[in-house]
Amino acid sequence: MSDDQSRDPVTSDHVEDLVQAVLLAPFLMRFRLGARTFGGEVGTRLHEAVRRAVPEFVVQDSEPDSPLLFDYHVSTGGSRLSGKKTVGTVEIPDAGRWFVRFDPTGICHMMHDVDVADRDTLHSTEREMVYVLNPHVKRWVDAISEELLDTGLVVEAEEDAMDPGMLLWWHRVLVDPPRDEEPAATRTYGVEKKIHDNALLRFGDGFTTLVDLPTHRLGDVMIGEIAASMEWIAVDEANRLLSARLRVLDEARWNRVEDLDKELKESLQLSKNLALREMVRLEESRYVVNASGVVVAAAEERYNMDRERASVETQLQTLRDSLDFHRTILQTRRDERRNQLLSVVTIAALFQAVLVWYDFVHEGDNTLGPALRLTVAGSTAVLLAVFAASALLRGRQQD
Repeated sequence: MSDDQSRDPVTSDHVEDLVQAVLLAPFLMRFRLGARTFGGEVGTRLHEAVRRAVPEFVVQDSEPDSPLLFDYHVSTGGSRLSGKKTVGTVEIPDAGRWFVRFDPTGICHMMHDVDVADRDTLHSTEREMVYVLNPHVKRWVDAISEELLDTGLVVEAEEDAMDPGMLLWWHRVLVDPPRDEEPAATRTYGVEKKIHDNALLRFGDGFTTLVDLPTHRLGDVMIGEIAASMEWIAVDEANRLLSARLRVLDEARWNRVEDLDKELKESLQLSKNLALREMVRLEESRYVVNASGVVVAAAEERYNMDRERASVETQLQTLRDSLDFHRTILQTRRDERRNQLLSVVTIAALFQAVLVWYDFVHEGDNTLGPALRLTVAGSTAVLLAVFAASALLRGRQQD
């Protein structure tokens, strides 16, 4: 399993050399929770949509098997903001039995146990699984997303979000691999934490290694892995969407009030949606404790999630500052144009006063009066046209 070396594939005579691995792969729906409509009803409608889109899906009972909350503390039925998850298993031809979790947030996961001999065997298995699974995932995503979007309870995922309808990546949870065969991602670069009595967890990019962990705790670890994956996707997507929004603002023209109002409205909606997703993430974290919480803590440390969340906050503030700045500029330009027009009107009024004075002085002069009156009126019109053209030209140059 090492990144530095791999063993020859084992035969049936060397079953004890096989390493248990749990493959975890996230995939995205074409919808997300929106600030306008969220709550338990989304989970209910998602459950119904999954039943229709994946008739072979076997839904697991999500009720805790203990009356004590912290004895079986998972967020499958606990989230109030996003709604109830739909979890269960599905048998896929040529791929075996997979555990699948459909989530109202639009971030879903697949999970599968495999026994592998070495790194090359693992990656070969993963490539085969991607080829077999992706058509099924796309079919599920298209059918479920279409039904959920038609309800109006969710909003369509933004164009700059990660691609929906396909497995995004693999995260491998290795159970007691030989130390010299452990991937460098966890052995050298991973974050190590105590997870149960004398058991250890090492979390790294693409891999998690478990050492001496009791079998009954493996499910808790996988719940933590899913929570960590969802958090990473949510923060990464927030960065993508804010970066895209800032690019749009950079390319926009700000000479029209309606254009600025449109940008303000879209940016405000994005900010509200991101705030909702952060609320959902925080609520999910409250439903992940003990062994699962150790996994999430290790993932946050390895992925520098505090830095990533700070980046999101910085970009949000930059977006707000940019909009405020452009609004100030637009208001200033409108004030300047208004003042220029007032100047033209004032000059026109002054020339009108000159014409009235001229008519009064030359009231009895029937010889030169009409010609001079025409000259003064023509000069007034030309000067007014020059002032107006100058004001318009300065406005265009500023835009």
